[in-house]
Amino acid sequence: MFSSGSSKMVRPPNRTLSPLICRARLSYSLPRHTPPQTSSSTAHIIPPPSTASPSSGKVHSKAQEKSKDESLQLPVLPRPLGVPNPPTSRPKTWGEKRDELLDEDRHKAKRKALIKEASQGYFHDYNRARSANGGKLWTAPPVLIREDMAQYFPDIQGKALTGETVHTTDLLLGKVTLLAILSTRLSEEHVSSFCQPVLDDWSTSPLFSHIQINHQDNLLKSLLLNFLVSSLKRTVPQNRWGTYMISGGEWSSYDMTSPLGIENKLLGYVYLIDPNAKIRWAGNAMASEEEVDNLRRATAVLMRRLVKEEVN
Repeated sequence: MFSSGSSKMVRPPNRTLSPLICRARLSYSLPRHTPPQTSSSTAHIIPPPSTASPSSGKVHSKAQEKSKDESLQLPVLPRPLGVPNPPTSRPKTWGEKRDELLDEDRHKAKRKALIKEASQGYFHDYNRARSANGGKLWTAPPVLIREDMAQYFPDIQGKALTGETVHTTDLLLGKVTLLAILSTRLSEEHVSSFCQPVLDDWSTSPLFSHIQINHQDNLLKSLLLNFLVSSLKRTVPQNRWGTYMISGGEWSSYDMTSPLGIENKLLGYVYLIDPNAKIRWAGNAMASEEEVDNLRRATAVLMRRLVKEEVN
């Protein structure tokens, strides 16, 4: 059909793709898996593996226990408690009342106490009493307070379980007295932890006296307590009815609570008082074994001195 000389066979164009295009298509269809790159900011967030030894945890726990024990340590009684002037049970004269009204130091102390009370919450005493150390304010001194440094216990008037009106000054003079101030069930436990061992030692001695003051600053509670005298008599031994006092009304911070170190009304307070009405030892809240031993030794020292004076 075709002549060999007049026509040439035309070849179709070469459709073979170049190797570069094949590689591009191959790389597009089968992409390579590349690991994600971590930025410098992410690398800083990821913490390095821990290299601490097992003993480091023990050291950390011991440090925590040591700091906790240091926080629970309380200071020893920082100052002698009491008032500088000897107490008296006689009524104040008009001149003495006038001097108190014009005393600038007294007014400053009252304002300071009011500001402190206003800055504290309603449950301040309750929160402190629920703390790890039971709200204890200070640790009792290990020995007696020196007589020349000791202060006097202020006069407190109250009604005894016998129905008579009594003053602490009349009950303190001439005897070694262990005096307790309480106002709640919790304070009764505090006072008992201090007083019971000493009562076991000296309750039968005529030169030893134990006074309990049940103070209620709320007038309504004070009235209710007066109606419950019969129930109190069932819990207090009859030979101590004359020295169990019920005192109502709010005590002055200048004359009473601040000199006696009463900063939490829910706690119990105990005072060892010599025959001259001077406070020679004091404790608060729940007693420790060391405080009980110190109180027993201090009471024994005062009792031996008083017995020696009576003999001479």
